[in-house]
Amino acid sequence: MKRLVGVIGVAFICLASSTAGSALTRQFGTSSYTLSYADFVSILLTAISLLMTLLGFFIAILAFIGWNGISGKVASDVSKFLADGFEDGAPLHRMLVDQTNRAMYSGVQVVDDDLPVEDEAARPEKTEQV
Repeated sequence: MKRLVGVIGVAFICLASSTAGSALTRQFGTSSYTLSYADFVSILLTAISLLMTLLGFFIAILAFIGWNGISGKVASDVSKFLADGFEDGAPLHRMLVDQTNRAMYSGVQVVDDDLPVEDEAARPEKTEQV
């Protein structure tokens, strides 16, 4: 119902403004216009540039509002994802533990005296523990 009243109101405003414009033109304007092609094109280009400027301004406002909404939603979704992902047993937690273990133990080898050594001089001497 409110939308219908709004549409009727806009239609009434358009009708009133066109009536006022035609009355003012008859009262103050001349009935025969001599408009050259160059003047006509300059008026059209000016009108188009004003419309494009208003459209660009409107799109910029919508983009700014939309960007703020999107960035807020992304921030909340990422924080929820990270909070849930690093709980014990979650995939991110397992991945972090695996990567940490791989980084800590890379290049570390088991030291065992029972393994054969090609060079006997390189074998460390066994020390007896008391």
